[in-house]
Amino acid sequence: MSDDGDHILPEGAAPGDGDRILSAEYVLGLLSPGQAAAFESRLASEPALRDITAGWADDFVAMTDTIPPRQAPRRVWRAIETELWPETHAASTHPARSARFRLGRWLGGAMVAAMLGVLVVQSNLLAPPQPGLLAEIGTAQSAAHFTAAYDPGSGELSIERLGPEAPSGRSYELWLIAGDAAPVSVVVWPEAAERQAVALPTELAEVLPGAVLAISDEPFGGSPTGAPTGAVLATGAVVQG
Repeated sequence: MSDDGDHILPEGAAPGDGDRILSAEYVLGLLSPGQAAAFESRLASEPALRDITAGWADDFVAMTDTIPPRQAPRRVWRAIETELWPETHAASTHPARSARFRLGRWLGGAMVAAMLGVLVVQSNLLAPPQPGLLAEIGTAQSAAHFTAAYDPGSGELSIERLGPEAPSGRSYELWLIAGDAAPVSVVVWPEAAERQAVALPTELAEVLPGAVLAISDEPFGGSPTGAPTGAVLATGAVVQG
């Protein structure tokens, strides 16, 4: 892992081997908070660095594509059951109580299964369509944290707020930064909302791959100028899902 300050080139310098290593460490989450903050400030102004970072993210995601799913061994389930119902397993050595605990375990299992069924149904109802592009929008320095998923089929960008609401009297605003182009406002985050779906215009959808999404702190109701006026609290590169 890099020491503080390693690999960070002067503003405007062409990315070289040092930046490639730094980008890989950033995507893997190996940078210190100070390094991550410095790197994220460069992402907003260096298109070449964004391209390298997006490339690393694609490569690392692809590494798991060929790993087949595996069934968890029975011993794993036994360990989980022992954690959840320790008294049941302790009682199995006492014949007089075994029948009662078997009945209690069956009823408990049925309740858990029913609850899981409800959660699965709710998850399916709330989950956005299978995305084609993803972005994790956050920094080590700020509590602001969002995720975004773009579905090419519907043309919608589904965004979820994972961190706290904007401070009183302020608004979060989401921006799209593509290459050397100026930031474009995507949405002013509705007060107290946790999820938001935005129909992305064609011209923005076309430049979304490899772009950066950023959250800024703005006056209530959004930037009055059409450009970010407050601090950039979180950024994230858009990568292939």
